[in-house]
Amino acid sequence: MTSLNINEEQPLLSRTSPLTGSSKIIIGDVEEISQSNEEIPRAIENHVLPETSTLGRNITWKSAYILVISRVIGSGIFATPGSIVKSVGSIGLSLTLWVVGAIIAACGLAVSIEYGSMLPRSGGDKVYLEFTYRNPRFLASTLIAVQAVLLGFTASNCIVFSQYTLFAFDIEGSDFLKKSLAVGLLTAITVIHGCFLKLGIRIQNILGWIKLTLVIFMVFAGLFVVTFPPSTTKGNRHQLPEWNGLWADSNWNWGIISTALFKVFYSYAGLSNVNNVLNEVKDPVRTLKSVSITALVTSCILYLLVNVAYFMVVPLEEIRDSGELIAALFFERSFGPTIGKKILPFAVALSGAGNVMVVTFALARLNQEIARQGFLPFSQYLSTSKPFNAPLGGLIVHYIPSLLVITLPPSGEVYSFILDVEGYPGQIFALAISIGLLWLRYKRPDLKRPFKAWVGAVLLRIVLSIALLAAPFFPPAKKRSSGEIWYATYAVVGMGIIVFGIVYWYVWTRLIPKWKSYRLDEEISVLDDGFTRRLETRPITIHDIAGREAEFTLDGNGFQIVRHESNEKEFVDDEKLRTEYYAETEKLLKDVTGATRVFIFDHTIRRASPDSELRTNSTLRSPVQYVHVDQSYRASLNRVAYHLPEDAPELLKSRVQIINVWRPIKTVQRDPLAVAEASSVDENDLVPVPLIYPDRQGETLSVKAGERHRWYWKSEQRPDEVLLIKCFDSKLDGRARRVPHSAFVDPEGEGKEARESIEVRCLVFQEGESLE
Repeated sequence: MTSLNINEEQPLLSRTSPLTGSSKIIIGDVEEISQSNEEIPRAIENHVLPETSTLGRNITWKSAYILVISRVIGSGIFATPGSIVKSVGSIGLSLTLWVVGAIIAACGLAVSIEYGSMLPRSGGDKVYLEFTYRNPRFLASTLIAVQAVLLGFTASNCIVFSQYTLFAFDIEGSDFLKKSLAVGLLTAITVIHGCFLKLGIRIQNILGWIKLTLVIFMVFAGLFVVTFPPSTTKGNRHQLPEWNGLWADSNWNWGIISTALFKVFYSYAGLSNVNNVLNEVKDPVRTLKSVSITALVTSCILYLLVNVAYFMVVPLEEIRDSGELIAALFFERSFGPTIGKKILPFAVALSGAGNVMVVTFALARLNQEIARQGFLPFSQYLSTSKPFNAPLGGLIVHYIPSLLVITLPPSGEVYSFILDVEGYPGQIFALAISIGLLWLRYKRPDLKRPFKAWVGAVLLRIVLSIALLAAPFFPPAKKRSSGEIWYATYAVVGMGIIVFGIVYWYVWTRLIPKWKSYRLDEEISVLDDGFTRRLETRPITIHDIAGREAEFTLDGNGFQIVRHESNEKEFVDDEKLRTEYYAETEKLLKDVTGATRVFIFDHTIRRASPDSELRTNSTLRSPVQYVHVDQSYRASLNRVAYHLPEDAPELLKSRVQIINVWRPIKTVQRDPLAVAEASSVDENDLVPVPLIYPDRQGETLSVKAGERHRWYWKSEQRPDEVLLIKCFDSKLDGRARRVPHSAFVDPEGEGKEARESIEVRCLVFQEGESLE
């Protein structure tokens, strides 16, 4: 078995649903417990990431597909083929690179799907790197934050929008006009996504379908023009040379090829776009797998056909000189100066606008995630979804660098340089994520993986990433002309951004804290829109029931102390627990409740020392210090159908309970358990929290703080004092139906032996007993 490091159990993935935590101050025989809005620990040993965005799950399969395909099919296929052919020299090599790019993209997509299925949560690469690389602390988060802020822009598609719009209206635009049009698009989209969330989704869906239709139309248009050549083609049926001619003038320099590949990768960028917004996706794991693969196949086929269409219609020399306007030349040659030069290029401009919309939509969520963890200044404001229930702060962070990149460089050089600079650091992160995936398979085999990438594909991606990172430093055979940018400039800039991130991390997390004598730590809090930021506590009293345990019963109060000596003492052999201890627990519950049938569906052992060798078992966890009920009413009934599908219809006709059998392994000296009497907690105080499993969806209940809550605990609880906690009861005659509970910090327990306990969760059936 693989041992777990302490850092693998530390908070990593913050949540958006407020939960209630507790800590205690002793006042005689009465204790004070302070409830606070806190987070579920961000460890994933439960194989679950419980988080639904405060924005809601608004993204269906169709919207997710458009979110991906609109990101993938952007300006790349309309703008990059000309520059790729110009750099590599031949049609054959250009088409080969598009195929190779698709294969590499598929390898990267497999890695993203495995990570996304294993960690179904918004944030994409940021979440994956943070989870994989815990040390040095905050380094992965800082690098992602720096890269997202400095390179997370959509300037390239804004520029393509302005160029194709001016081309369509036959306007010889000045540099100022081109930039003004691009900035206007960026500003309009920021306002729409920031103020009108659902309207923005609808608009980007419409533009996405327009884009997809346009690409398909281009494929058939190419075939039509070749089959029925108009007079403008002077009888030439197509421009494609014979086989040997396809490879004429090929430039096989690795530096040139790698630069061209970065442009191809840009055209495939976005296949993992849905990973960034999984909190807003309905049925996220299943949708992620099907949508991503469908988008890859769609884009690969369309890209190849569109490239062939270009080469069939437009002469090679014109393609090489086309810059970013190859699609415009294609339309003009195919449909003449009216439709071909005006209507269809404007459709390409709309396609670029659609790409800006989906990229802005996804990156705003990533920026919001970065702000939530405090990596940006004014993060309290940038992480909120107020006032329009949209990530306006994340949109502003995205808007500023995009604006600067559009306005500062000369328009003629900015497009290609942006693509290369974006691509280089991306390969560094791709390499880190691919290596991390293999490391997690070795280190954390216990994690559930609904999708597993082929190891060969992961290794291929690692090798190619290394090769592509080295390639820009291979000098091209052709010498640089006057005024041309140095061939490796984009690589140096990309590496410079990574180095800047490392320096920023060191100054922020090491140098300044050491200089000012403080320690940088995470503080959990909740904004009034549900996002975690500032910790707030409320004092509540709890009472020690030692000496009067018999006063409290399952049906009357929702919990009960039962004396029971177990034959099991160590609780280290999982197989022995499932056979012998399960049998003891089943008999205990039947004796106490009169149940006719008991089904035990899981158990958890809690030991506070994460370095213990016993933590090789994924059921070993630390005490949980937030107030909760294990299952909601709906999830409890679903448990019956999930575990006992054949018997469920009959069993659900009678009384069903879920009881947590909680036993100390040693006398509790630290982190004791508190329970809230069922009748004191109003139904309105319970907050359903979805639990997104890789293979299903569950639901737990968090608890709002309330003045009427009555809290109890048993001091120095011994192994023979078993606490029965009722999590659910289907009987509706007024008896206790559920009990919130939580571990809490006892100041008198500080420095004492850590708590060890086992809890066994059981479905308890009273067949034949009515529900009323």
